[in-house]
Amino acid sequence: MFRPWREDDLEQLIALCNAHDSAIDPEFEDSSAEEIREELNGFYDEVMAQVYEEEGLITDLVTAQVDKKRERVEIDVFGLPEKHDYARSFDLAMSWANEHYAKFEKRAMCNSRDTELRSAIEALGFLLVRRYWTMRNHEPNKSFPKLPKGVEIRQADFDSERAIWHRLLMDSFSGHYGFKPKDFEVWEKKQREQVLQDPEGVFFLEEEGVAVGLLVCTNHRAENSGGFIDKIGVLASHRGKGYGEILLLWGCAYSVARGFKDVALAVDTGNSTGAVALYEKAGFRPMNIWLAFSDSEEL
Repeated sequence: MFRPWREDDLEQLIALCNAHDSAIDPEFEDSSAEEIREELNGFYDEVMAQVYEEEGLITDLVTAQVDKKRERVEIDVFGLPEKHDYARSFDLAMSWANEHYAKFEKRAMCNSRDTELRSAIEALGFLLVRRYWTMRNHEPNKSFPKLPKGVEIRQADFDSERAIWHRLLMDSFSGHYGFKPKDFEVWEKKQREQVLQDPEGVFFLEEEGVAVGLLVCTNHRAENSGGFIDKIGVLASHRGKGYGEILLLWGCAYSVARGFKDVALAVDTGNSTGAVALYEKAGFRPMNIWLAFSDSEEL
């Protein structure tokens, strides 16, 4: 039967999610307890997180993440290999989402190698709308890049400079697919709840003393001795100057300085800013392809 997850389920859920991912790709990195907890507690505004249990064994996990700003519910499903029921999990998630957020777009995502999960998503009538890559650089540059005259990169004060961080994030990502701006108070509250944030991993690129670029590195792969670049943003008015590449190389060097063996990031392959080409130029290569599906949008 389905029931809400409990704290004492965490060990089983970590094993379940990692077994699910490893069955699709044996080289897939294990998720940490913090990453699973983040999924269970919600990425946005509200989350429905339920497990299916049979005789003390949890065989399925389903979450429905509510993003009120985008008017979207994102459904995620995990199952033990050879002992799960994706259709049953999606039925629960869709029933909950339609009851509470009937007018919201419903989304689901899967690894491109997970043909069974993809079939279950397509059986709902969802259509493919986006492709995302997880990219990794196995030999990141160890040296911090030389900066042009008048340009500096400095570590942000994690607590006192959140307003600058917020402004750069909202402005530099305003033209990206699916982006919805968030008020400072809403964004800051959620940011402070991020357990995998690196307090020393936020950097501002300044031109003549004015912040025009942003780099955010997090601890999402720390348990696997890997660095993770979460955000790189440059104000539209300052693009074309090579600042994106400088911030990327800075993030790589920062990760190496922390003792990490490699660096990863995620990218929307439809991004019109040329991010994929930039990452490939710096030595990043695709590791996983993620397919995003929607019930009300077409590619």
